[in-house]
Formats: sequence, structure tokens, C-alpha cells
Amino acid sequence: MTQSPLSKDTILSVLQPKTVNILEAVEIHQTVTSTNDRLWERLSEGGESPAICLSEMQTQGRGRRGDRWQSPSSGNLYLSIFWPFPANITKSGLSIAVGITLINTLKAQGINDLKLKWPNDIWYKKQKLAGILVESRFGSRQNTVIGIGLNFKLPSAIKNKIHQPTTSLQQLCTKAVPCRNRLAGHIIQNMIETLERFQTRGLRDFLPQWTQYDALADSLIDLIYDDKTITVKACGISDTGELQYQHNNQLHTLANSHVSIRLSS
Repeated sequence: MTQSPLSKDTILSVLQPKTVNILEAVEIHQTVTSTNDRLWERLSEGGESPAICLSEMQTQGRGRRGDRWQSPSSGNLYLSIFWPFPANITKSGLSIAVGITLINTLKAQGINDLKLKWPNDIWYKKQKLAGILVESRFGSRQNTVIGIGLNFKLPSAIKNKIHQPTTSLQQLCTKAVPCRNRLAGHIIQNMIETLERFQTRGLRDFLPQWTQYDALADSLIDLIYDDKTITVKACGISDTGELQYQHNNQLHTLANSHVSIRLSS
């Protein structure tokens, strides 16, 4: 499987005219430290309107909790979106809305049986296909960058560096793997629509879809803190996207995404 190089023209051809007008920039790079970093850098340069950054490779790609995101130049998708939310918007559950949108976008390409592991990993049969990283900086607005890493192809040398089961579109697609540029366009289009909807309605439009995509539903999971690990039962999410779990016969919620979560062995 050889993917064509990232193409701004092909990506833009998928977007609706309204979306093209919303975006101040669509940047494509050969190499960046990370696509999220590049959009924060762009903000410091005065770029305060919605923008997109894609790159063939990341030298310092990162995931949740500062984990390294392996980002080789092998035709994967590294994509970030900058979105300036108003200061008074509550962004609880944004990664859930983004994750559900990503699953629905892939589903439309014939990629089925995907689940969302709270709060931000896309799984296929307990193997990680994609990850989401939401970062915010607060001021007169809530400037937000949403990073998406999607595995198209994972060379075995890279796969061996990842400390959890992983998969790729090359492994999942029984027919042709989707065109990376067109898929990027569909993801951007759907994400912009999601961000606009989330800005006015929060998580409520996405909650009805959660149960069909919940990778942890009713499972025993380990919550791994710096100094302890507790085993609990996952019980879905709250209306604002927090993880609900049962421990010692009591229902608790977890909003802190810096806690590591694993299925209990």
C-alpha cells in the first residue's frame, strides 16, 4: 500500500464551500515537531481563526498524559484543527464528540466495529487504530487544538515500540484502503460541523451514540495513578462526558484524563 503525498487541493475538493470559508489556513508540512505544536505556534504568530495542519511526519508527536505518539513517515494521518471557542463555553466531553465523529467518518468509508475507549482512543477489537489529543489555552477565548493520529500503515519496527496492541487501516480494510487525502477531507468537514454543533449544544447530540461505541462498557478496568492502582467497573459516561465507574458499591465519576486506564487482566 502506497499512499499519495498529502495534497491540499485534493483535501479542499472534499470540503463544502462554507467550511473552506471558515478556515483561515490549511497547512501541509513534510515534518513538524507535532501538528498541535505547529498550530499553537501559528497562534503566537497572530493566527487566531480556525485552521488545519497536516504533516507527513512528526518528530515529537504526543498523546494523552505526554506519552510519545510514534509518527513515522509511512503514510499515516497526522492532523490537527485549531478552533477558538468563546470564553463562556463549557468544553466538557469534547474528546467524546470528536471520537464519535471520527468513528462515524470511518464507518462511512466501510470501516466497522470500531469503539471509543474513554476518553480519546479509537479501538478495533481492543487494538488502537487512532488517538485524539485535545489541548486548550484560556484567555479572552478558549483556544483549542484537536489533534488526530490515524494509523494507515505501521511498519513492524514502529509497532514494536508501542506498548499496547495496535492496528492500522491496512490491516482492517478487506478491499482498498481509503485515499488518505480524501479521508482527511471528510474528517475535517465532519469535525468542523461537530465543533460548530458542540459550541451551541455541548455533548447532548452525541450522548445517544455513546452506548454503541463504548469500549469499556461494564468491564473491569484498572485506574492507574502515580502511586496506586484501583480496579473498578466501568459504567458509561455522565451527561458531560466524565467516566462513571463503580467502586466499593458506590458510583463515582472521573474527569481527570491524566489517569491511565487499562482493561483489567
